[in-house]
Amino acid sequence: MPIEPHLDRVLRLIRENIASGEWPPGHKLPTHQQLAADWGVGMTTIRQAVRLLKEAGTLDGHQGVGVFVAEKK
Repeated sequence: MPIEPHLDRVLRLIRENIASGEWPPGHKLPTHQQLAADWGVGMTTIRQAVRLLKEAGTLDGHQGVGVFVAEKK
């Protein structure tokens, strides 16, 4: 199943921010609303990207606290 272009771009941007060290392990990501506004995409796209990266172990989410870059294992 092909990934929609906006989702693919958001996944790439998050991964690039992590790989560059701008978002190191333990870093709290901006809110979903802020990411959507900054990157010109809908909230659904941000939620999908975060869900996929949580499933992959790249991000950790804490209800009511935020989403963080996962610590390296």
